[in-house]
Parts: sequence; C-alpha cells; structure tokens
Amino acid sequence: MNQQIINGIKEIRAIKGLTQNYMASILGVNRATYINIEAGKRDLTVNELNKICESLNIGFSDIIDPSFLKRNNSEEKFKQMYLYVINNFFNDHGVPKTKLAKILYLIDFTNFYEKLESMSNIKYIRREYGPVAETFFSLTDKMYMDGIINIEPLEYAQMIKPAPTKDESYPLLSEEDKELIGKICTYWKDKRTQEIVNFTHSQKPWKECRDGEEIPYSLIIQEEPDHVYAPIAV
Repeated sequence: MNQQIINGIKEIRAIKGLTQNYMASILGVNRATYINIEAGKRDLTVNELNKICESLNIGFSDIIDPSFLKRNNSEEKFKQMYLYVINNFFNDHGVPKTKLAKILYLIDFTNFYEKLESMSNIKYIRREYGPVAETFFSLTDKMYMDGIINIEPLEYAQMIKPAPTKDESYPLLSEEDKELIGKICTYWKDKRTQEIVNFTHSQKPWKECRDGEEIPYSLIIQEEPDHVYAPIAV
C-alpha cells in the first residue's frame, strides 16, 4: 500500500480523535493487525480502504490530502468552544459579542502558552478592538441564521445568547479543555467588556502586530505567567 495513503489515514485518525481500536473495528480486525497496517507491515485491501472511507464519511482524495479535513475540524472545535462558553457561563443574560471574541482568543492563546498548541488551531487577526478569530463573525452570522444562537441589541452592544433549544454536545472538547475554558470564563464573566479589551491590548500578541495581520501564537510565550489570560495572578 502506498505510504502516502497510510500517512493520510494516520493523520485523519488523529484529526478525528479516533483510537486504533476503533479503526480496527471498522475493518473487522484486531488492534494488533491494525497497528501493523499503520506501520506498513500489512497492506490494506481496496475493500478495507472503501470501508474506512464509508465509515468516516470521507473520500479517497481526503486520505491523499487531509488538509481540508484538518481545517474543517479546527472550525468545528472552535464552534464547540464558542457554544460551550455561552451555554455554560452566559446562559442567563448573554455575553457582548466583543467580549466573547476576546474570551475565545484568551482560551486559544492560553492553551498555546501551556501546551505549545492552540485549542482550536484557528487563525486570529489583529483588529482595532483586539484580536479576533478569523471565522468568528462569519460563524456568528451562520449560527444566528441557523437558529443556534440569538443576538439581541443592548445599548451599544450585541448580546449573544444560546437559543432555547441549545446544542450541548461537545465531542471535540476534552475535560482538560473544559477546565481551561471554565477557569478563563469564571475570571472574566462579571468583568466589563472594556476591561478585557484593554487587557488584550496590553499583551504582546496584539501590540507586536499591525491591524489586519495574522497574530502568531508564538508571541504569547513572551508574556509573564501572570499576564497570559488575566492582568493579575488568579
């Protein structure tokens, strides 16, 4: 079997968070046999390759080049982060759109500070009012049109609220992810929007970039430990 195909299958398994046991069950083999497949010691048959594509709802082209799947998976995880925040910490009165954008930024960049990888792998852009995920506004509009969230005007803010029939399924978020989200949301929940805007403006990721530029995650590493997601140690 072509090594590119094996590498593609391994990458897709990692993107989707699937175990070797699960992949083995798709093929009807034991885990040891599947390990040999990934190690290149046992060839996949055409029938087995078709089983993988059908079970994972992917095409053969996705195996050859999984980059599109990776991008889609990043967007789906960001969506789950977004919904987890509003469903669990701002369910009653909602959260200003600007404040929500900054909270999601702090979650991703704090995760990178602690693990050298962001939670969602989404790109962030430097804007006048602070860093914002590249897909934040388009995702917000789409979820509003799809009835997943509500948006209500309040003075000068747009309040983001969960829809009455909210989706509380977050398969891409680990318990560790939820713990970090909870820590950051708990700190900022009762703070004014301007406070979190001022804080993100004081950080190197925003200060080191020009308006409209992509913000490198690596810039957060230069921050002091007590200035990663809050202005003081908490």
